[in-house]
Amino acid sequence: MDTPETESWRRRNWLAIAIGTIVMAFSYFLYAAAFAVPEGDTVQVNVGLVGAGLALAPFVFVAVGIISRNTDFPKRVLQSMGILIVLGLSVGLLSPALGATAGFAGGGALTLNRPDFTRVVRRRVWAVVVTVLYTFLLLVVVPPAGVFTGGLLPLLMIGFADEYTAWRAADWK
Repeated sequence: MDTPETESWRRRNWLAIAIGTIVMAFSYFLYAAAFAVPEGDTVQVNVGLVGAGLALAPFVFVAVGIISRNTDFPKRVLQSMGILIVLGLSVGLLSPALGATAGFAGGGALTLNRPDFTRVVRRRVWAVVVTVLYTFLLLVVVPPAGVFTGGLLPLLMIGFADEYTAWRAADWK
């Protein structure tokens, strides 16, 4: 049976995930579109779209932190932007869209308010890893599906990891 605190935490976090995913989709798709290359053309990066995508990125983490009521969200937003840049550049060597997926997933895992359960961080890290691997697989097999998934899945997987953690905690009581 869920306590009122657990229900309140779930409601806030899922609302934060929903709003954050909407803002993230705008940022992600602007950024991914900057690297789109028409058939037969030379590779050119649209710097304006890269800038617009990166300018929207902090608002994803701000929305997630405020709506989920993370008490130290300003610090977490700065850390999340660092994670976005580090993972975006390192994983982005494979694909810029995959780098953005990894960055948003890692930053979201850090910014979203954590429930008071054991192994929350471990399961969130696994959610980030699974998200990146699944998106990479889709980018290889069906590239449009991979791009689409990378723009919608990262924060949702963090929410699923938290739900699994809550379920496991209730199962052990």
